[in-house]
Amino acid sequence: MLHHFYPTGRISRWPYFWRVPALYLLAFICYGLPRFAEYQLNDTAAHWRNIAFAGIVFCFYMVVVQGVKRLHDLDLRGWWLLFILVPLVSIGLGSALAFVSGTAGPNRFGPSPSQPATPPFALA
Repeated sequence: MLHHFYPTGRISRWPYFWRVPALYLLAFICYGLPRFAEYQLNDTAAHWRNIAFAGIVFCFYMVVVQGVKRLHDLDLRGWWLLFILVPLVSIGLGSALAFVSGTAGPNRFGPSPSQPATPPFALA
C-alpha cells in the first residue's frame, strides 16, 4: 500500500487517468474546507486553513508522484515532468501521459503494471 506514495515503479494509463482527477477533486474539496467551516460551523479558526493547506500540498505531491510513475511506464525519467511548466509543451505532455500506451514488458523502472506479478515461489 505504501508504494502509492513513492515515485518508484510504473502505472499504466487507466490508474493514472482516474487517480489524477480524483486528487484534483480532493484538492478542490480541501480548498473549500475553510469556507465550509466558516459558514456551516461558524468557526473561523486558523487551523481549518492549515488543514486545507496540508491537504492541497499532499494532493500536489501525489499528482507529481503519479506523473513520475506514468513517465516511468513510458521509459522516461521523472525529470521530464518539469516540461509541464512550459505552457504549450504541457498540453502535449499531459495528453501523452493520459493517452500513450506504456512500454510493453519490463523496462529499466520495473515490470509492466499490466502483467500480474509472479509469485516468489511456485507450488508444485
